[in-house]
Amino acid sequence: MTASLLGCLAAASPADEPVAAPAGLVGITAPYREATLAAVQPGRIAAIHHQEGSAVRDGEEVFALDDGVQRARTEIARAAAESTLEVALARARWEKAQRDLDRLTRLYGDDSASSKELSDALAEADITRLEHELAKFAHEQAQRAHVRESRVLAELHATAPFTGYVTEHLKHKGESVDESEGVIRLVQLDPLMISVDCPVALAPSIRVGETYWVGPVDDRWKPRLGTVVVAGRVANAASQTFRVKLTVDNSDGGWMAGLKVAVPFTTATADGSSGHPSAHSTTQRPEDD
Repeated sequence: MTASLLGCLAAASPADEPVAAPAGLVGITAPYREATLAAVQPGRIAAIHHQEGSAVRDGEEVFALDDGVQRARTEIARAAAESTLEVALARARWEKAQRDLDRLTRLYGDDSASSKELSDALAEADITRLEHELAKFAHEQAQRAHVRESRVLAELHATAPFTGYVTEHLKHKGESVDESEGVIRLVQLDPLMISVDCPVALAPSIRVGETYWVGPVDDRWKPRLGTVVVAGRVANAASQTFRVKLTVDNSDGGWMAGLKVAVPFTTATADGSSGHPSAHSTTQRPEDD
């Protein structure tokens, strides 16, 4: 497939442009992202919503731990967060103490109350004011506790961090898991990532954003354009190669991870696409041959 691909690329180049047979460097398609979804706390798996090989969308629930106890805790916290009885009671006591203080202040001015009675009233007013402040603080803490318990409840329901596919069940419904123990593995296959070790002689001509044809060795898959996303600038001293990473659009799901591909790196054109053939030219694509 590599030889035929290179022949197609040479034939597709403009006639007035000298063409050197490019070297097809081999790479392997890989998932763009992989993730192992784990339990955030010990528990029993109540449900796994997707079978191996099935597609999942970003944010979709993938599995859930038994949440009965945590749901009850969250409901208790919600009730405490919504109740203002303690705050209202403390405020009523404070207002009563303040009225008593005002009354004794007038009586003291008329020589009808002793200084001790007035002092006790002042102290009671201060105490009840502080009790009111403590009640408000406790209510705010109850609201924060409700937020915390709600988040713990949500963490028992694991959601996909990206759109992809379930590749493996590490645990099954009814099994117990420890904190940070993996349950499901996901992969993102759009786009696909290709990593190629390139000779350092190609370093001056490969830049991020350039596009090159990528052809699977197995010709049942047609070539596609790959875009350079990483062009390493640190060479391996032993092999005198540097790492280049490309992404290939796979929105149609036509390619799979693990395909061996050849990437014939050639001189890039000014518009950022590969020169042989140009991604924006009207020349024939390899798959049209």
